[in-house]
Amino acid sequence: MLLLSAVMLQEPYTVVRLFFLEKLFLGSVFVFLCVIGVSFCVRPNWFKARVMKKDTTRTRQDHEVRRCFIGHHPDCPVFNHHRITVGKKTWCVGCIGLLVGCLLSSGLMILYVLGLSFVDASMYPVLFFFGILCIIFVYAELFIGRRWRLVHITLNSMLVLGFFLITISITEYTGDVIDGFFTIVLCMLWLDTRIMLSKWRHSLLCSSCPEPCKTYS
Repeated sequence: MLLLSAVMLQEPYTVVRLFFLEKLFLGSVFVFLCVIGVSFCVRPNWFKARVMKKDTTRTRQDHEVRRCFIGHHPDCPVFNHHRITVGKKTWCVGCIGLLVGCLLSSGLMILYVLGLSFVDASMYPVLFFFGILCIIFVYAELFIGRRWRLVHITLNSMLVLGFFLITISITEYTGDVIDGFFTIVLCMLWLDTRIMLSKWRHSLLCSSCPEPCKTYS
């Protein structure tokens, strides 16, 4: 974040028009990753299920007999605030937010590739730092003891939207599609950080629960 912020603060802005193929390359990579993200939001373990050996799958299934999963979380009261029920379907609150963010950001990226300008060029530094704040807020929310479903959905959707804003801001500000691709790589690392923090929080909740299952231990 500091590295990219230094670029936005020190490098003078120059208007450099990117070629359509450059935008198409950047947009295709971003949208492809969003599609992968959507698939994991709907079915988190689809890739693991394909590559897992039979003996490993059997062990995992035996472990889950003790505690079923509903909405991508154990059916334990401790994780009630991590789920939301719509009709007869129970969803993971975090995944809904990421799903909305991926769909919204994909649509905005397609519009960007097609050459539809959202804001004046001088606003890209503002959009960049707004995207950085989105990531920081998402990280900070994981350290709050109480979880509000609507807030969690909103912040998770803003996480992917922040990735989009940071990517196009860096790309347009530097006029170099390689800088944009490098930013996408950083966004993937930030997303992985968010996943690691979420697993850490799940472990804390699980360890403080009096139930003996200890799914995340």
